[in-house]
Amino acid sequence: MTGLRTHRYLRLALVGVVLALAVSILSEVIRSGGVVLPSLSDYYYTPARGVFVGSLTAAGVALLALSGRDAESVFLDIAAVFAPLVAIVPTGFSGAERIPVDDLAGVRNGVSVYTAVVAALVVLGIVLAASGQVPWRRLAVVGGIASVTATTLAVLAFSPGSAVDFPFVGGWDLHFVVTVAFFAAFAAVPAVTALRREGDNPGSRMMRTVQRVVPVVIALALAVTIVGAVAARESTVVLIGESVALTAFGAYWLAQTIERWDDADPPSITAR
Repeated sequence: MTGLRTHRYLRLALVGVVLALAVSILSEVIRSGGVVLPSLSDYYYTPARGVFVGSLTAAGVALLALSGRDAESVFLDIAAVFAPLVAIVPTGFSGAERIPVDDLAGVRNGVSVYTAVVAALVVLGIVLAASGQVPWRRLAVVGGIASVTATTLAVLAFSPGSAVDFPFVGGWDLHFVVTVAFFAAFAAVPAVTALRREGDNPGSRMMRTVQRVVPVVIALALAVTIVGAVAARESTVVLIGESVALTAFGAYWLAQTIERWDDADPPSITAR
């Protein structure tokens, strides 16, 4: 029963994270007299920063702790790899391809912590896999992505040639890259579930419909976000795309939480 309660609380916590982020940003809009920033990520430079960073970090922990069903577990873990980076690697200040010097030291500190935590988790994963508690294939996929991501960020953040421009290196906005990667990984969760044969999918017909619709909505929202970031950075197009993707994220997770309220947290079926 304890495991069931833990599973429920983790799922509810993730819904709460989305709600907290939404309330924090709405409160900042009201406080600023109705000023709406071009993207959710721009609220990093407002009083909403604490909730923004805390919410994304908490989301990463919750996603990593949840097993999911089948291949869902792998995509949840991949989403967990990128969730904290959306906050650790901020967007540019006031739309420019730079972040304030005073903030850069904090960003590098965050990258250092992220790299160390990833290294510790990979070592722990190896120990657990060797004892048969974690599938080797899952560790190879998720641990490999996390290791490459952490190593790449550390090199770019501290190498003399790229550190000055970090997190804008070689024309790439690394914040935008990790944000797209996070939503893409999460969109894959309902997509994978929806692709199962109907007899293998234990959800209701309504839930299966949600599973089919949500990845499409997130994909369209990401497309709008990418177009907005490239063609209309100072408009609210990016904000709209991110908000729709986040809302779809929250709606799917709430629906699935209700659907699976009495289900125990199932183990990954990825073979060792």
